Amino acid sequence: MANPLNFDRDFGYLLPFMDKVASAASELPDASARQELVQLMAEEKLRWERIRSLLQGAPGRGASAASSREASVRLPNDAPPLARVSADGVNRVARLEAGFTVGSLKNPR
Repeated sequence: MANPLNFDRDFGYLLPFMDKVASAASELPDASARQELVQLMAEEKLRWERIRSLLQGAPGRGASAASSREASVRLPNDAPPLARVSADGVNRVARLEAGFTVGSLKNPR
């Protein structure tokens, strides 16, 4: 198991960054875009705070508890569904479609 202390510095940057993005929403000219960005950042921050607590040893909720929590989140009627994708599936498809490869970034000379 990874040592949760290894992530403290990362969370120290990530959570304030999310706050800055959410505060930048006030500068967007489109009211619906402002509202959506604030909502997305609030949801994302909750997810990352939960991730942090799990890394620190909090017990998992299980599938039924997660489903009831998601049902309690109030989204606007026209909001797109939240993304629920396996990282393996995303990486497999993205790599094939985008042609990503692993290798040196320097030109061989």
